Amino acid sequence: MTAEVKEVLLLETEDEFKYITVKQILDDNNIPYIIKDKGSGGYMRLISGYSIYLKGIFVSSEDYKKAYNLVKEFIEIERE
Repeated sequence: MTAEVKEVLLLETEDEFKYITVKQILDDNNIPYIIKDKGSGGYMRLISGYSIYLKGIFVSSEDYKKAYNLVKEFIEIERE
């Protein structure tokens, strides 16, 4: 029996540099993530390889603290 993984929003951004930087940090530290594009951003990403729309980067609740601490060293993360 597998436990359900809860996804938590790590960061939302329209900034492509910030988006790529966060993805690279997560990849380098073997932290799985999911990208969710707002609006038609997902279609733009398929067609052109990037999106100008807001995109969310989600990690598991188990990885959130580690991911947050790694990313905040390089990127300002706004918390609610």
